[in-house]
Amino acid sequence: MEDRIAWARWRARCRAAAERAIFLTWIANNFDRSITWADLDWIRAAWDGPLVIKGVLDREDARDAVKAGAQGIVVSNHGGRQLDGVRSSISALPPIVDAVGSDLELYLDGGVRSGLDVLKACALGAKVCFVGRAWAYALGAGGQAAVARMLETLRAELEVAMVLTGCRSIRDAGRDLLDHQ
Repeated sequence: MEDRIAWARWRARCRAAAERAIFLTWIANNFDRSITWADLDWIRAAWDGPLVIKGVLDREDARDAVKAGAQGIVVSNHGGRQLDGVRSSISALPPIVDAVGSDLELYLDGGVRSGLDVLKACALGAKVCFVGRAWAYALGAGGQAAVARMLETLRAELEVAMVLTGCRSIRDAGRDLLDHQ
């Protein structure tokens, strides 16, 4: 009996090691660890339009984006798919606003599910909010008409949130609307 248990444990360890090896191979093939901020010079040589960098969650990276000549950044954790336990986009926004808020445009992506979420993000300093999953789910569930309804619902929720907080304009939304730490 003990031999069977030992054999099962050994097989499980081998299977886990093989799965880790497959995953690490995938990572090596899909992520270039040699990329640095200096590589943006290459992009700038080919593109003279606005440069927006997505996936910034750290105030130092935000400062580096400014130094690299970006006109905007998207504060985003890529839906949390890239690294389990990474901080939410909304929690990363205030320190980034404090670090670079007036130097470039700040957009927020991730976790925006309602008009109230839009108001919160704007109150914390985002100029634009992206709603990737909401429209994708609506499109899958009901096509273009469902996307139109989703956008109207989002707008109505935002208007209600603005009325309830006394904001006549989205520009009136500031951190004082929120109790955040």
